[in-house]
Parts: sequence; C-alpha cells; structure tokens
Amino acid sequence: MAERIGSSASSGRTESQSAALYATAQQWIPDGVSRATLLRRPNPIYVDHGKGAWVTDVDGNRYLDCNNNFTSIIVGHANPAIAEAVGAQLARGTAFALASNVEIELASLLCDRVESFELIRFCNSGTEAVMGALKAARAFTGRPNVIKVEGAYHGTYDHAEASLASDPTNWGDAAAPATVPYASGTPDSVIEEVGIIHFNDADGARAAIERQGDRLAAVLLDVMPSQVGLPTIEPEFVAAVREATREVGALLVLDEVISFRLGYSGAQTLLGIEPDITAVAKIIGGGFPVGGVAGREGPMSTFARTGGSRAKVPSGGTFTANPITMAAGLATMNQLDRAAFARLDEMGEAVRSGLRSAIERAGVDWQVTGRGSLFKVHPHTRHIRNYRNAHLSSDEAAEVERFEHAIQAGGVYLSGGGFGSLSLAMTDDDIAHLLAAAAAALADSAS
Repeated sequence: MAERIGSSASSGRTESQSAALYATAQQWIPDGVSRATLLRRPNPIYVDHGKGAWVTDVDGNRYLDCNNNFTSIIVGHANPAIAEAVGAQLARGTAFALASNVEIELASLLCDRVESFELIRFCNSGTEAVMGALKAARAFTGRPNVIKVEGAYHGTYDHAEASLASDPTNWGDAAAPATVPYASGTPDSVIEEVGIIHFNDADGARAAIERQGDRLAAVLLDVMPSQVGLPTIEPEFVAAVREATREVGALLVLDEVISFRLGYSGAQTLLGIEPDITAVAKIIGGGFPVGGVAGREGPMSTFARTGGSRAKVPSGGTFTANPITMAAGLATMNQLDRAAFARLDEMGEAVRSGLRSAIERAGVDWQVTGRGSLFKVHPHTRHIRNYRNAHLSSDEAAEVERFEHAIQAGGVYLSGGGFGSLSLAMTDDDIAHLLAAAAAALADSAS
C-alpha cells in the first residue's frame, strides 16, 4: 500500500483497518487497549512500523511522531545503533537469572553524568521508579507521609497519583488543596498520607511541609509536569521546597522520568536543584521498558542488604536490568552527548517560536509552553503557574481535541492535551512539516 500523509481514522471512517482491529480487540481486552492513553475517537490508531521520526499505521498513513511513545523515544525509531546493540544481545539471550556487565556500564554512565546520582538501582517503568523512590524515602526517614503537586502525573501508584485529575468540583479551596484519590477503590488512608501543594506556590509548599513536620518522608516533585501544563518552575518555589524539607528532615524526590530528556545531566543540573533521590525512566531504556531510582548513598542504602539481613526496601523483578534493555539504553545514552542536547534545544525553540507565530496569524487566543524538546499548546491565554491555571473547561478540552484531530489529519501525531516531544531523528524539513500542519489546524480552530 502506498504511504500517504494523514489519517483515515482521524476523519471517522469506520472501514479502516485500525477500526476493525479495535472492534476485535474489545472482545479480549477491557476498553480494547492496555494503555488508556492510546484511546482516541473514533478508535486507536494501530501501528505497522516506525522509522526515524515517522510512524506508519496499518492503513498506510504516515505521521511525524511528536508523541515518541510518550517521550521515551529520543533518537528516533529503529535507530541503527540501538538495533545493532539489541541484535547482538538477542543472539546471546534476552533475560537471565544472572547479572550482566551491561547493567554496570549503564549505571556507571548515568552516575558519571549526574552529581546527585551516587548510586542507581534499575526497575522496569517510571511507575516502579517513583514507587521505589518513595519507599526508599519512607524507609530512610522512618516516616509515612508524602507531599506532591496537584495535577502532577507520577505513574499509577496510589499515593503518587493522588489529585492527578482533580477538578473544580472536588479540588478544594485554593489555600488548602484537597487530596483526591484517582482510581476507584483507593484506600482512604491515602488521603491522610498524601498532602497536596500547588506548583510554584513557595509559601504554600513551606507551610505544608512544616505542618507535616516529623510525619513527612518526602516531597515528590516533577520540575516540568506535563499535566500541569509544562509551566516554568520558579526558583523561589524550588528553594522553599528544598530548604523546608531539610529543616524537617524529609527528602526531596525528583521525578525526572520525562524531564531527564531536557539536558545532558537532566533538568536538575540545568535548574541547580539538589535532590536526595531521583526517579528516571523512558529515554534511559532506548525504547524498552525501564526505570531507575538514583540518589545519594544514604537513602540508596535502603536497597542494600546489611550484615546478612534483607534490605529495608527489597526490590527485584523478573525483567529488571535485563540485558536487552540495558544494551538499548547504553546505545541511546552514548548518542546523547552535549551536541545532541544542543540540537534538541534548537529544534524545540524553533517549534515553540513557530507555533506562536502560527497562533498569531490564526488570530486565536492560544499559547505555547515548554522547554528543550518538549512543547504544549493551550487554548487560552491564562498565565500558567499551576494546575488550576492550566485546567481546561469542557469547551477548551473540545477545542484541543479538534486541534489534535486536525493536526493528525495533516500527518502529525501528538500526545493528548496538545503535548508534544521531539527526537534527534527529526530534520529541519520535519519541523517545517509540523509547523505547517499546526498552522492549518489552528486556522481550522479560528474558523
């Protein structure tokens, strides 16, 4: 089948192969997919293959991939260096109940790059990494409670997903954000064990940390949370969180699952933040399932056995640090030198600048946020400092969905909510294609 730009699925045609596959999938899989984030109206798109910066679906439609498996792909699809490393390891075996030296190589590379990474322990996902980081913080401090930012996504752990999707009906007073369980059946204890703060609210964060006092194990912080709108973090907020956690003896846990793609040594180095523990994932696995908990020797020692006794935080996992993932991760990270991040920054700024120009030409009241290789469009001009500023009304959410359908028809695949990420496989022509498709989609929004 000849490849073409744009999606028949996005226009609602039910005769597509993607639509047929979705109908079949619903017989065996709840909701038809195992990842809720793949659901799109009228149906998910089923992929055939990806190469470089582009993906092709089962109907032959090509899309510039600005989703990149939710930011985990950073050097492009079917990258030759990754394919070579994985192929060589496949010939030797995929997973063993024995350790492998490539785990040491990837651990060494990551710890050499980031000052706060004195030790690292691998796992299989960002959710596991955050969960492990919080467990380590509790074990190290001997305390039960955590604080997180309203609206911030940290995976599917009960405590980490509290107030992920709160809304005006339940999020409480601005001065005292409510702790809102996300999944039905979440234990009531989560409400008592998780405090909620606003992003960029220095005074509120300090007060919440002091209020928790000797019950607080950690503050969990993403420095540029996508669900909060990719806002710019304010230095005063960072300073307040870091100082207050130290004063009460709690830890600062950074979630760099996404933001690690912002720089050679992660976002923490760019922003001058000194965390105790960091959760990483996505790009460090080269397109394979991965996670990691990294940090100072003290809290990381909770994962180690002492005197023949089991660790305070035992951790395992059948596929943890499997040599396929470790080889792919090493092949990826070796390509991500300082020049690579400079190129990603250059492309990101070109995209954000181009989108702002397109918004101005279309005459719509939209805006763009982001940094490095990340960008997000918003169908309003409210100044975004926190989740409540970024939260969309039903009409605004519908506008973003129309934009996503229109840009998808133009051959660009975004994440939900107008969120996008770039890869090193993209060329200047690809960026021009993205901006042309966005301009057309914005023009549709204005009509």
